[in-house]
Amino acid sequence: MSKWKIKISLFLSYFVLAILLNTVGIVIAQVIEDYNVSRITAGTLEAFKDLTIMFVSFALASFVPKFGYRRTMIYGLIALTFGCMIIASVTEYWSAPVLYAVTGASFALMKVAVYSTVGLITKNQQEHTGFMNTLEGIFMTGSLVGPLIFSVMISFSHWNNTYWVIAILTVISLVLMLFTNIDESGVKEGAKDSSFIKMFALLKYPMVWVFIICAFLYVMIEQSFGTWLPTFNREIFKLTSAQSASFLSIYAGSIAASRFLAGYLSKRFSWLSIQLVYLVGAFLLTFIILIQTIGFTSEQHENWYQAPPLAFVFSMVGFFIGPIYPTICSIVLSKLEKGRHSSMTGLIIIFSALGGTSGSMIIGFFSQNFSVHNAFYFPLIPIALLAFTLIPYKKLSDKFAIEHHTL
Repeated sequence: MSKWKIKISLFLSYFVLAILLNTVGIVIAQVIEDYNVSRITAGTLEAFKDLTIMFVSFALASFVPKFGYRRTMIYGLIALTFGCMIIASVTEYWSAPVLYAVTGASFALMKVAVYSTVGLITKNQQEHTGFMNTLEGIFMTGSLVGPLIFSVMISFSHWNNTYWVIAILTVISLVLMLFTNIDESGVKEGAKDSSFIKMFALLKYPMVWVFIICAFLYVMIEQSFGTWLPTFNREIFKLTSAQSASFLSIYAGSIAASRFLAGYLSKRFSWLSIQLVYLVGAFLLTFIILIQTIGFTSEQHENWYQAPPLAFVFSMVGFFIGPIYPTICSIVLSKLEKGRHSSMTGLIIIFSALGGTSGSMIIGFFSQNFSVHNAFYFPLIPIALLAFTLIPYKKLSDKFAIEHHTL
């Protein structure tokens, strides 16, 4: 099989998924404004996405190897295309939950296929970690491009029309996947006895439990920022809807940059040291920005580059959390047999979805009942907890030897 064709297919599929998954914050701000829904109701859009991800992963992830990685990605892209066409055509609130339910289901299955395929085309843990950081860097590049497309559409058309552009991208990705072959013969042989129970059999390992806690906390942090940063920018820094969308691109771009950099740093330094330094930076930056914006006043400016400097700085918080997720995922996957990757990815998706939904809804609750400024103190808690949890995760993963742990 041609590895470069497979890699391009994975990159493009993940790029499209990133645009859909990481523009929820923009859509929340728009549906509040256009459809006159409450913040708590709008905040549940994250739940439509994440709970669907969790449910589908829970029920179907272990069957993906039997169905086929390539076929899973093809059908996922078809579903995404139709979901985008629905929200682009129907300018009512219900179309947004429908889209995110479809996106969640497609992402759940496609992520299992993508992560498992990485195991087929890499040779060792170092190569696996490097490719995972590159893959997740591409994912965040999509997260950067998505808000820019929304910003242009909000300025010159209507935000719903963005989904026609995304539908075109999903079709391109679909065509490329149709002409890509992946050798799954080895995995399919072992998938004949795959079952739902085997996914949860992985929970017998302490390393997996600690990983789950780390993944839950990380996604809680990332989604707290990613979902509510546009609202924070509009209310605190007085940015327009289009400007807020643009600044979300800075956030996504900073995550992408840090993941590409981490792929380089991981070859020279301990992954734990790198992640702890990043988390300290995230904690300090968030805390300082919140202190500096107590009672902050600003006027609305016509151009994005006239925004308060603090808005630019706060959007860079993504740089300090970006490489954590692909690194911790790569560590646990590279310790397991390739035939177990789909089951492990199912667990990754389930608990990541729980973390994302929890973070978004908690920020929404505090924002509704107090203020969006006060709500942003919450991410400081999971940032601190994650830093402490990574230490035992490092010790357990170093001790884990797959040859002594057969399921």
